[in-house]
Amino acid sequence: MATETASGRAGAAKTTLGPMRSVQARQSASSVEQNAEFFAGERYGRHAARLDSHRLLRDVITREVNGSGRVLDVGNGGVFEYDPSVVESIVAVDLFLDRMSASHFPPNVTARRGDALDLQEPPDHYDAVLQTFLFHHLVGESPADLVANVRRALAQAERPLKPGGRLIVAESCVPPWFYAVEKLLFRALRALASTPLLGGHPATLQLPFDVLTELIGERFEIERAYELPLGRWVTQFGRRWPRALTPVGAYLVSARKPAS
Repeated sequence: MATETASGRAGAAKTTLGPMRSVQARQSASSVEQNAEFFAGERYGRHAARLDSHRLLRDVITREVNGSGRVLDVGNGGVFEYDPSVVESIVAVDLFLDRMSASHFPPNVTARRGDALDLQEPPDHYDAVLQTFLFHHLVGESPADLVANVRRALAQAERPLKPGGRLIVAESCVPPWFYAVEKLLFRALRALASTPLLGGHPATLQLPFDVLTELIGERFEIERAYELPLGRWVTQFGRRWPRALTPVGAYLVSARKPAS
């Protein structure tokens, strides 16, 4: 479902996000720690490899990154949502990658600890920045913090990109009505995440597709934005879940940093 206009900006309906402004990122400490604990091991990678949806997503994202030169993979999680062999070189960053052995990564990958909200990468250095299924984990103390954190993550991704370089975002999104429900239930979900009922998975909050494209379009020139194919099974809070029983979809946005 492409949403492009002649100007290259997304043609999504405007939301009530408000103007861009400098906002201190406020990802909650509990979210940071729970994400690190849940994704630092091998469990999630093995789980994802068994799902038909992940295999379909991997094929599409691989086509998007194919032939890229120097790539920064932000929020990698120790799991590649694409075939890393089609990229010349990759720097993978996440909050806990320093806990993982170098043998876990392919030879063209340099893995290091890094924060999506405070990237310590040189400016104008990478041909492409990849953010796959990252944004819904950037939760704070309230639902409004997610938008601030996504804006911050996009600003951090823009700086290390070369002028004209590509931003590739793959993200799970929900319909606007479900987003409203998620926001109402967010505090209860955060409390639930502190119990064993979610199996250690952190609380998340997913944006509507129109909001996602609006946020990306604030800084980047969107070239294409479309829905990704899913199979019969998806991941919900780290568990296998029937696709037919969830309103969640997966989307990809390919955009460029303005050349000047």
